[in-house]
Amino acid sequence: MQVSVEESGVIERKLSISVPSEKIDSEIAKRLLDVAKNARVPGFRPGKAPQNVVKKRYAPQVTNDVINETINTSYRDALGQEKIIPAGLVSIDPTPYEAGKEFQFVATVEVFPTIPSPTLAGKTIEKPVVAVADEDIMQTLEDIRKRNANFVTRNEKSEKEDRLTIDFEGKIDGEAFESGSATDFVFILGAGQMLEQLDAGLVGVKEGETKTIAFTFPENYGSTEVAGKDVEFTVTVKVVERPELPELNDEFAKSLGVKEGGIEKMRQEIGTSLRRELDSRMRTVMRDKVMDELYAANDIESPKALVEEEIDHSVKALTEQLIAQGLPTNKIDRNHYVDQAKKRVALGLIAREVIEKSKIEVDEQAVRARIVEMSSGYENEEEYVKWHYAAPERLKNIEAVVLEDQLITRMLETATVKERKIPFKTFMNPHVD
Repeated sequence: MQVSVEESGVIERKLSISVPSEKIDSEIAKRLLDVAKNARVPGFRPGKAPQNVVKKRYAPQVTNDVINETINTSYRDALGQEKIIPAGLVSIDPTPYEAGKEFQFVATVEVFPTIPSPTLAGKTIEKPVVAVADEDIMQTLEDIRKRNANFVTRNEKSEKEDRLTIDFEGKIDGEAFESGSATDFVFILGAGQMLEQLDAGLVGVKEGETKTIAFTFPENYGSTEVAGKDVEFTVTVKVVERPELPELNDEFAKSLGVKEGGIEKMRQEIGTSLRRELDSRMRTVMRDKVMDELYAANDIESPKALVEEEIDHSVKALTEQLIAQGLPTNKIDRNHYVDQAKKRVALGLIAREVIEKSKIEVDEQAVRARIVEMSSGYENEEEYVKWHYAAPERLKNIEAVVLEDQLITRMLETATVKERKIPFKTFMNPHVD
């Protein structure tokens, strides 16, 4: 077998493979002899048909089988001979087989790209410095109080945080539109549950009042039917209720499941929970920062086969979701996922290179620490830990997460890290004013 390799692209290679005719011709002849021993040919007893008759009848199929097997084995042998590790097979292009002539085919493959920069040397990454303050704990307690408020009828004009029950009907050019009306709709004023203009227009209304509120839908509104159009809502206020917040005392804590320690214990648990949420978000933020810098530093071509696999995963997940919701799946556009898939594949290849070059191995103590951390809040934390260690696939998922954490830590060690203090609330809700 002869093999020549051509670099037909940055990561594309064309392997021209030639197989001697003797190898194929002898294998075809051998198989035809084997077939003749049991061949059932009309007019002849089983296994007694003349060889020329057997050949005429079975040679096309036997030849096709031998050629396909030759392509598979020769392709694998050629990869080994040339020390090529393919990221994916693009195509196999054979020339027509002719007896007595060497068989040739071209295998086009993609190889894994070279990663130019497996470190972040020379890069600056901003790291948020965030702490859970007493005011954050008190704000959370206040939010819990509001969620557990008792609403009583208000015989006065409505204010923000009141609960309203309304009927409304919206019209565009005098015509009602889909999803533009409701009966006995309940919402909290100022909580962002209604369109901003409706919300603002219902501050200062009283029970039994009917009010008309006109405005223009935003151009980027989710429904194209109404986006950018003038609308007029007729709203009838049926109930206005004000919230009465429970006292922050031991009885309140007990009502929420804090059996011992009262409100002070509740504060401690909230602080622990907020710090856990902070740690989780910090890991996510720093991972995204590091990965974005690695992606920017390594302009590589993602192998098409891996990109297609990634798109397949996305399309499958969306298909299953739509089916579960009883929605049609025939309008899924694969092109929508191309850029996202290319980035995910590239980051996967970059991460693999970094892990190999940096000799990063899973820290088993860190794995156990992560599982113990995740068990916090479960009634039987020890059983939760055992549950993870009882199944290799569950443990591997945690190992992958920890390995990524170690990768991020190693990359931050190679970069210049600039710290910036950020309030807890701002860091946890960056898009909220």
